[in-house]
Amino acid sequence: MARRPEPTPRSAAMSDAQVRAALPKLKRRLNELSALDVFSLPEKDGGNILDGHSTKINSTLRDVFGADTLEYSEYHVQTFRPEFSVWFEGLDDSLRGNIDEVDDKVKKSITTLKSIIEIFEERAGDEGENGIQSTIRAYGGLDLHREIARAANKLYQDGHYANAVEAAVKALNGLVRLRSGLEFDGTTLMERAFNPSNPVLKFNALQDQSDKDEQKGFMQLFSGAVSGLRNPRAHGFINDDAERALEFIAFVSLLAKLLDEATSLT
Repeated sequence: MARRPEPTPRSAAMSDAQVRAALPKLKRRLNELSALDVFSLPEKDGGNILDGHSTKINSTLRDVFGADTLEYSEYHVQTFRPEFSVWFEGLDDSLRGNIDEVDDKVKKSITTLKSIIEIFEERAGDEGENGIQSTIRAYGGLDLHREIARAANKLYQDGHYANAVEAAVKALNGLVRLRSGLEFDGTTLMERAFNPSNPVLKFNALQDQSDKDEQKGFMQLFSGAVSGLRNPRAHGFINDDAERALEFIAFVSLLAKLLDEATSLT
């Protein structure tokens, strides 16, 4: 019966999130192995101690790369114990008698782990920096409503992303108060200003149910911006990253532009 061919190892395809998640695990294995004093290993239990390290390292490498990958095949530990290609009478196969070989294997594995960590840190750092820079450049290209931009731009550019979102919504709230002439605030203001039954500001002619549904939907969007974006950040509950803040500020800017197009009934 013909033997089935061995599967060809694949290259590990790792996302940026997987790379970042792998770093703490790899560093733990490196720290454990670096703390091992090879020359103090006891003859009786030293082999088991070495096997424990190789098992943990290989388990981590399987978790990180996958057991069927080229990377695991290249980086995994065969054994830290001494190995012998030939056997002859009088051969010293003790751990202590071959401790230099054990030390060389441990040092090689330490070097390998350091190299993997350096590669991962470089990738994580590059992706993080490039991602943020790309997002900031994208923010600079947005055609934001002038009042939203005035409120949020400096905060965003200084890296205060949650504060920038909060400031954008506060500016929107102020614009609604200005356009409506109402002295309310937050969701109450939005519901009074855009109520489809008796609006102060309307987005369409309100001639049929479809128009009223659209008016109600926009009212809910304005109310949601206040309750979902401004209020949690005002209480310090949210820590936005650059990309999420960009999306929220762009959304608030869109609402401000819709407000400019609304018709006042006062």
